[in-house]
Amino acid sequence: MRRTGIATIASLAILGIALGAFFGIRALVSSEEDPLEKAKEATTLDNAKPRFTGQMGDFVVGQPSAYPPCTFSSEQAYDINVVMRSELYSPALGDNAQAAACADGTIVSISPDHRVGRRYFVGPPSVPYEASLERLKLLTVGGKPAIAELPIPGNFVSYARLTVIERFPSEQKPGILTWADIINDLDGAIKQAEQIMGVSQ
Repeated sequence: MRRTGIATIASLAILGIALGAFFGIRALVSSEEDPLEKAKEATTLDNAKPRFTGQMGDFVVGQPSAYPPCTFSSEQAYDINVVMRSELYSPALGDNAQAAACADGTIVSISPDHRVGRRYFVGPPSVPYEASLERLKLLTVGGKPAIAELPIPGNFVSYARLTVIERFPSEQKPGILTWADIINDLDGAIKQAEQIMGVSQ
């Protein structure tokens, strides 16, 4: 009886040690491999770096481009037949694209959501990017000048943001900007912008 009691106590002790080790290792592994924690840490490190503002290639970084002079309507244009008649419309924007319009009905921006779209602008082409210089990249998309805000390294939910100058403004016409923002995928953003511009292979 005594031996049985001792054996039982020993078995429970071994089981306790094993369970403790298992859950301890599991917690350690979970902590080390938790992608959300890694993403937070990566973002914290990135936020500690100074944000770049100023001229970079054809772009001014740190502020949005100005729209043409316009008294904006309090309502967006939802009639897809009206939206499709705009120079800014592209089939790649889909049948649910909505448009921001001036009070006189002039459409100045078309987008199915905030991630992709096309818009008019005047003055210098500007982008409201907030990133360190090392995460900004000048490139050419569809033969047009473009700038990208690269995703935060180590943050799997960070966006690759791309803006293309499809047309520079002139005295006769406003300029056109095309943009595409895709999570962690600059190549995908480039492909999306090319489709909107009608230059995708």
